[in-house]
Amino acid sequence: MTTLLVGAIYVMVGVLYLYALGDCIRTPSARMRMLPKAGWLIIMILFPILGAIAWRNLGKRAAPAAGRPATS
Repeated sequence: MTTLLVGAIYVMVGVLYLYALGDCIRTPSARMRMLPKAGWLIIMILFPILGAIAWRNLGKRAAPAAGRPATS
């Protein structure tokens, strides 16, 4: 049972990492916050778990809603 739980945690961390890495690569540079794209990729490669969490929470601006002008 413990092995199954540990395996599930590894899978969830791996999915989070792959999602964050792919999302960072696909995000346009205009929506990046705090660092350029290369900086985010380096952080995610050097610190996979913390980098993915930081990207998820700090990495990009929200997309402007349809019908509303984008603000800077």
